[in-house]
Amino acid sequence: MSENTFATTRHGVRMPRLLYGTAWKKSRTRELVRQALECGFRGIDTAGQPKHYDEAGVGAGLADALAGGLARPDLYVQTKFTPVDGHDPKQIPYDPTAPLAEQVGQSFRSSLRNLRTDYVDGLVL
Repeated sequence: MSENTFATTRHGVRMPRLLYGTAWKKSRTRELVRQALECGFRGIDTAGQPKHYDEAGVGAGLADALAGGLARPDLYVQTKFTPVDGHDPKQIPYDPTAPLAEQVGQSFRSSLRNLRTDYVDGLVL
């Protein structure tokens, strides 16, 4: 990717202008994330919302790409917090009775585990 395909936020975060979206990929998530990265995407968008996203599949695809030679600092990984009403009640990745700040923290920690990373570059609330 050329340098003009990236933007830098006012806080110094370098991010691609175009992210690969991972919603609704289901069992194909891992392979499609790997393929997107092979084709040149450097930004991945996902969410801690099992109803529409397979974050663990995204993590597996990222791990495959990193094992294939990509470096984590060259990637931009973004996830999202989804409020209770956006979830399948049987698949909420946090305690829905917890205070909102704790829900966000639990969801974030779940995303880190799913994505097999120590950090994300963007968290959308």
